[in-house]
Amino acid sequence: MKHLHIYIIVIALIFGGAKCSLRAQDLSSLYDAEQIADSKTLKFKEQSWNFGDIKEDGGDVSHIFSFTNITDSPIVILDVSASCGCTTPTFSRKPIMPNQTGAITVTFDPINRPGKFSKGVSVKLSNNERITLKIDGNVIPRQRSVEELYPFEIGGGLRLDSNFHAFSYIGRGEQAQTTIVVYNTSDKDATLNLKPSKQSGLLRIDAPKVVKAQSLNKITLTYDIAPDSKRYGMLDDVYTAVVNGTESKTLISTHAIAIDKFDTAIDDTSAPSCELSKNFIKFGDVKHGESATNSEVELINDSEGELIVRAVEWKSKALKCSLKAGDTIKAGEKRKVTFSLETKGTDYGVWVDRVSIITNSPERPMISIRVTAIVED
Repeated sequence: MKHLHIYIIVIALIFGGAKCSLRAQDLSSLYDAEQIADSKTLKFKEQSWNFGDIKEDGGDVSHIFSFTNITDSPIVILDVSASCGCTTPTFSRKPIMPNQTGAITVTFDPINRPGKFSKGVSVKLSNNERITLKIDGNVIPRQRSVEELYPFEIGGGLRLDSNFHAFSYIGRGEQAQTTIVVYNTSDKDATLNLKPSKQSGLLRIDAPKVVKAQSLNKITLTYDIAPDSKRYGMLDDVYTAVVNGTESKTLISTHAIAIDKFDTAIDDTSAPSCELSKNFIKFGDVKHGESATNSEVELINDSEGELIVRAVEWKSKALKCSLKAGDTIKAGEKRKVTFSLETKGTDYGVWVDRVSIITNSPERPMISIRVTAIVED
């Protein structure tokens, strides 16, 4: 049953939308913890193969897993599935007679996958047995081009290694910082100015006024929230790069969420909790120009501490919410939240918004509700 257990985990990872790199890490730890079980149907020469060091730009690598049918009955390979799109199995569904040999070829594409890898391949047989094969190795990175290392062109020969950064949560009195590398690919110095188009007032930018020819420099982005700051919720900043006096079409933007500062080292049983009875609201069909109301959602404080709403945010002016910053929910209280939609100024068709609620709950500082409607004539 060990191989069946592995296969189920692999499938769960695939349909759960996990990225290829994450699945590889999960599978790697899985194989380290649990030895691959030998098949009772097909005797493989080996069920795992290490490619060793391979070059990222060296092309695909393949291994042939040879086997023999050691049963007294014909066996059919129904399916062979890999844990990642970078791994491709090739096999035949022709019946394998007793004592007959066969093979499954597993091919790995190393491009854009530098570093160590471990991939699982699951084989489903006609007698309901599942077999696990494994390939691993190490991809030696190829030399990246300037365009790959600095994919964002902002004019005047200047290129950036990134143009967006999400900081997640930042508490009172905390600071969060990141850098963007600027490379001047030209033979001339270039002037650089960052023109704000959207500001939170809490982001500090340190950027060079001149980037020397054929040199690297950096833009430092810092969110700094004062201990006594009253600002909570989404922090969004957007800047336009102006190079040699010309505005770039490439924007530089950041995102963060301002919350309370919590001491995670203290286990406080009286800390407030924040839960929603449901995380979506469906107004359904609403005629254009009419309004709709929904009070199905409850905000629940299932704790011994008082819950304080720090901010309630959404985008559309057509939506209203009864919950507001400063509202308090007592310990054990359930508070009904009313949403109303006025469609007079909205477009026809599917309407979608998301309401974010920021509170003083250390476990879940922010929760959100998806709100939808269909505005019809």
